[in-house]
Amino acid sequence: MEKSPKDTLVGTWVQVSLDTVSADGTRLPLYGENAKGMIIYTSNGYFTLMQASVDLPKLKSGLPSKATPEEAKAVIANSIAYFGKYSLDETSMVLSLDIQASTFANLTGNPSEKRNVTSLTDSELKFNRPFVKDVTLEAVFKRAE
Repeated sequence: MEKSPKDTLVGTWVQVSLDTVSADGTRLPLYGENAKGMIIYTSNGYFTLMQASVDLPKLKSGLPSKATPEEAKAVIANSIAYFGKYSLDETSMVLSLDIQASTFANLTGNPSEKRNVTSLTDSELKFNRPFVKDVTLEAVFKRAE
């Protein structure tokens, strides 16, 4: 018997690409060419995500609370992490997120956080979402081995 989309989604996914796509088709990697990321979806409806540039600065002080303004800006502009609950509408393939905490607090508690799943197989997950005016964010993940 074939797995349902909800069952197929459960597991650990490693980022392949994360691009902004403009209305004119221009594609740019959000956190640089070799950015890394991971999403974990649990069978009971929880998820966690972390994405970052591989070029994040090491903090000179060694303490996040003592980061310089430049270091802090580089980290916040080139990474994101959040977690919460999710649900997948198997008809529309819209993934709805209830983000409970995030390094970008504007996402927390926002009921309109949705992802349009464009591909979901045993080995690949692709989704997109509106990003900023006339720009879409497209993410591609492969199942972790």
